[in-house]
Amino acid sequence: MHILTKILIIVNLVLCLVLSQYVWIALAGNAQWREKYEFERQARHTDKNQLENAYNKLLAQRATNQERTGQNSAEVAALNATKQALEAWKLEATLAASDAERTANDLLAATQPFSDISKKYDTDVVQKLQSTVEQLSDRKATLFQQRGDALLNVAQAQNTYAEKNEQFRRLEYHHFLLQEEHERRMDTQARYRWLRPDIQKELGDNGPVIFAEVLWAVGNSLQLNKGRRDGVELHQKYTIMRNGSTIAVVDVVEVQNETCECIIEDLVSSAVKPQKGDEGITRLFMARMRR
Repeated sequence: MHILTKILIIVNLVLCLVLSQYVWIALAGNAQWREKYEFERQARHTDKNQLENAYNKLLAQRATNQERTGQNSAEVAALNATKQALEAWKLEATLAASDAERTANDLLAATQPFSDISKKYDTDVVQKLQSTVEQLSDRKATLFQQRGDALLNVAQAQNTYAEKNEQFRRLEYHHFLLQEEHERRMDTQARYRWLRPDIQKELGDNGPVIFAEVLWAVGNSLQLNKGRRDGVELHQKYTIMRNGSTIAVVDVVEVQNETCECIIEDLVSSAVKPQKGDEGITRLFMARMRR
């Protein structure tokens, strides 16, 4: 029993020792666990703050993504429209390419028979063109020479024409002077042939006998119904008669085709003057009447 008691005492001592060690370990562990708790708590707060910041960034990124999604949708719609237009253009280009290829094939088939012509092009076309150009060059030189000769002839003709024209103008002016002198002499002759019967033989007769009628008479002037077509001359004398009696002698001062104007030179009586309806006859050379 004594040994058993000793054993139990030893066991108890060992247990006590173990328990004391455990207590010391527990106390030491509590201090470590408190520090670890504080560290973990601080880490949790830090993680919470980081999580909140990450969540806020997530919300902002989500809003940005939604905005970008709207923009991307519009861009996608525009790209789809562009894609459709490009596909339409591609289809048109394909059709145009097929048409061009078909046209090229038709052109190739159409130009295939002309291979022989292209082989003989130099001999049949180029040489002939060269010869034609040479001929035309010679012809051009000849034409220029002929043109120069023609221009020289034209210049000489113009010079001759200028000389002839100058001569014509001198002759025309000389003719004008002669015509003026002739008119002056004819006027002088007409003025004096009725005043001097002694020169009647040199001047000729008195002209045809003309019977006229007074159309109007005003003051010292009157008009007869005969004119240049009837043989009336300038400064011709007319005897105005009424009922077979002479009442005045008039002088022609202006002649028209159908009529003539006269000025009264002599009156038989100052109380009797010509009036409308009186007769007029060409005055022959006779004694000059006076009042």
